[in-house]
Amino acid sequence: MQILQSEKEVKERKQRVMSVRDLMHEGEKMTEAGKFEDAIKCYDEALKKEKTLLPLVTGKAQAQIGAGKLHDAVQTYERAMEMSPNNATVLFNRGVLYQKLGQFQRAVKDYTRAAEIMPRNFKAHYNCSLALKKLEHYDAALSEINSALEIDPRSADALYNKANIFVKQREYLQALDSLEEAQKIAPRDRGIKAKLATIREEHKAWLAMEPERRKKREEKYSEKSQLHGYYNRVKKPAVKPEMATTIKVFKLTGNNDGGSGGTSSDSPAKTTGLSKTK
Repeated sequence: MQILQSEKEVKERKQRVMSVRDLMHEGEKMTEAGKFEDAIKCYDEALKKEKTLLPLVTGKAQAQIGAGKLHDAVQTYERAMEMSPNNATVLFNRGVLYQKLGQFQRAVKDYTRAAEIMPRNFKAHYNCSLALKKLEHYDAALSEINSALEIDPRSADALYNKANIFVKQREYLQALDSLEEAQKIAPRDRGIKAKLATIREEHKAWLAMEPERRKKREEKYSEKSQLHGYYNRVKKPAVKPEMATTIKVFKLTGNNDGGSGGTSSDSPAKTTGLSKTK
C-alpha cells in the first residue's frame, strides 16, 4: 500500500535526489580529472544522503583505485556485491582489482562468475586467461583465451596473449602461428613484430639445447637406476643356511587328487582378459 506524502516531504525528497545527482556528477568529473581524493569526498557526501545507490558505491571504488587505495576499494566493492550479488560488471571490476593486488585466485573466481552471468563477456574471459597464466595454469588459461577469441576472433591482443601461453608450454610453433595471425590483423603493430623475432630466437635456442637436455635426462635416469640397484642390494636380507627352506617337488601323475591333473595350488594363476598392445 503506497503511503501518501505531504507536499513538504515530496519537496525534500526532490531536493535530496538533485543533490545526490549533482554530487555524483561532480565525483565523476573529479575522477576523470585525476583528482581522486576530491572524488572520494563527493561520493562519501552523496552516500550519506542515499546509501543504497549502486553507482555511488562503484564510483567511489573507482576513485579509490585511482588514489592507490586498493584495499579500501576492496571493501567498497564488498559493499557493492552485497547490494547487487549477480552484477557481472561489479564482479569483473572487483576481479580487475584483485588482479592489481596479485590475488589471482580471487580474480579468477570473479571473472569466472562474471562470464557465467554474461557468457559473451570478452573481457572476463581475456582477463581470466591472464590471471590463470600468472598461476601457471596454462591449459586453463588457453581455454579462456580461446573463449575470448570465439567472441572476437580478430582480437590481436588475444592472439598475442595466446602466443605467450604457448611459449610458457614450450609450444613455439603454435606460438608463432598465433602471432602471425595477429600480425595479419595488426600489420603495423611493432610489439607483435618484435615478439615474433624474440620467439624465433628462443625456439632456435631451445632446439640447440635438445642434445644437452637429452643427455641430462639419460644421466638422471641412469643415476636413478643405479641407486635402485644399490638399495636393493643393501636392503635385501641375507638368507642364513639354517633358515633356508627345502622345497619338495612332487611329480603329478594321473588324477590321484581327484582333479583334472592341472597345476598345483602353489602355482601363480594366469591373468585373463588382457591383450598385448600392438
